[in-house]
Amino acid sequence: MTVIGYQAQVADGIRKKGIKRMNSFFKTPEEAVEEAFSLKEKLDTRYKNKIKWDYNKKITGTLEKMKILKGYLDGDEDSSAFYLQITTSEIQRNLILASPSKPKKFTANDKKVMTKVAKIFV
Repeated sequence: MTVIGYQAQVADGIRKKGIKRMNSFFKTPEEAVEEAFSLKEKLDTRYKNKIKWDYNKKITGTLEKMKILKGYLDGDEDSSAFYLQITTSEIQRNLILASPSKPKKFTANDKKVMTKVAKIFV
């Protein structure tokens, strides 16, 4: 029997590469968002906090692959975008689900994104 698992991914616009923890499925979209913001902190550290995240952009995509936040290096929208995304997959019920990494800082804007994502998945 299968259930829905949520996974967090971050796309690095400069390296054109995605970042995710392998085999890290979560049982709720909120846990996946926490993991995404933890991965976002790693990107911010790598690029010395020069990524300007646009919290006003609309959440796009489908329930299977949803981009929840976009950012641009030095705010240059002509550059390749960084983004956080939540994907869903059918997984086996007996698969051990991961615990999300908790971000060190969780701002009010981050909480708003989490609330929006939770409402979409309800």
